[in-house]
Amino acid sequence: MSEHFTLDDLTRSQTASRKGIDNTPPQHAIDNLATLCSDLLEPARALLGVPISVDSGFRSEALNEAVGGAKSSAHLDGRAADLVPQGMALQAAFDILRKSNLPYDQVIFECMAWIHLAIARPGETPRRMALTAAGGPGHWSYQEVQP
Repeated sequence: MSEHFTLDDLTRSQTASRKGIDNTPPQHAIDNLATLCSDLLEPARALLGVPISVDSGFRSEALNEAVGGAKSSAHLDGRAADLVPQGMALQAAFDILRKSNLPYDQVIFECMAWIHLAIARPGETPRRMALTAAGGPGHWSYQEVQP
């Protein structure tokens, strides 16, 4: 997909493996994942100056349901990745990303455990929404933060 991110990185799922869920993305999701890598993940890695681990990228509908993802999740069409920067505090990484000029649709500091980074749908202008999220599947609470 890009210099530092493979299709396997963006589709690997422990939940899918455990539950036997097929998490093979369709072509439109692969295209979105390539854009996600070129427009956000690679620039975010360069901006932060540290490697980034992807905990969740593309999710099939079955996988998204199994993990309690939102029915309109950007993960469903390959437009989002949940990531953890290596060797950097999550709050510091979130602050750098939300204040950057990166063309993100959403950057969300979720559960103080990972950062959700998403691109806009093809043809749409990125909303540049910065949020924090707490709670759990079905009970998420979001608070907007100024970029």
